[in-house]
Amino acid sequence: MKCPHCQAENPDDATYCSLCYARFAVPKTSRKAEEEAERLRKEHQGWKLRCPNCGELSPVASSFCLRCGFQFEELEALLVSEEEWRRQESEKAEEIRREVESIHASPIEILDTEGGAEALRRLEGIISSGDRARLRARGRVGITQAMKVVALLGEDLRKKGQDVVMRVQMLSDEAVKDLDDLELDIIVKGE
Repeated sequence: MKCPHCQAENPDDATYCSLCYARFAVPKTSRKAEEEAERLRKEHQGWKLRCPNCGELSPVASSFCLRCGFQFEELEALLVSEEEWRRQESEKAEEIRREVESIHASPIEILDTEGGAEALRRLEGIISSGDRARLRARGRVGITQAMKVVALLGEDLRKKGQDVVMRVQMLSDEAVKDLDDLELDIIVKGE
């Protein structure tokens, strides 16, 4: 179908123009479909709808996915019981807790110019297994060494088509008067 605004060619089932993003007319739902949706909402209070496009859960009252905008059609096939979606949410929360715990378990200590090659090997091993690594660096020399290690890893990963993502946090809330008193936690992961 051609976009009425810019004349770009789009798939017949498109709801937005791929060039100018103009919204095409969306067909209205029939009265029968609206009644069926209302019946399901009443019978399945507390249940959710699982989006077939992205897997996100949305309230039963939704006519589209709240994450990706996918238009729901056969609502009954998308229903997930309250018990099931609560179990899944609990599993997600536990997974996040374990991930955070593993990040904070044992940092790779970088204190001076010694051991940079060993730190790089450990960091590369952790990142290549798909986990996040945690570095702890103290002082001007240690922080410089840590940045060198992360930069070298970044170069290696770029050659493999990946990037390094880094999050830095100061370990002390006190004002830093001397760079040798600064201590950082550096969380590194590959993407």
